[in-house]
Amino acid sequence: MTLDERIEFLVQSTESLHATVMEMSSQIAAHGKQLEEHTKQLQLDAENIRALVRIAEAHEQRLTDLEEPPPQGSGQRGTI
Repeated sequence: MTLDERIEFLVQSTESLHATVMEMSSQIAAHGKQLEEHTKQLQLDAENIRALVRIAEAHEQRLTDLEEPPPQGSGQRGTI
């Protein structure tokens, strides 16, 4: 292999590497944007789950209050 052939090979390899790096860079940027969107959706889902937990706890407390008899001598009557 002559010196010119080696130089030409290195130039082609460098150009190919550059193209690959540029493609990977744009893919990384796209993945980063997708990750941000997924993170926002995950945070929204977590907030919704916490809200559902609060609702379930409130319903559970209401059921518990309905099932338990009032304490003796408290003078309280059941509420409707």
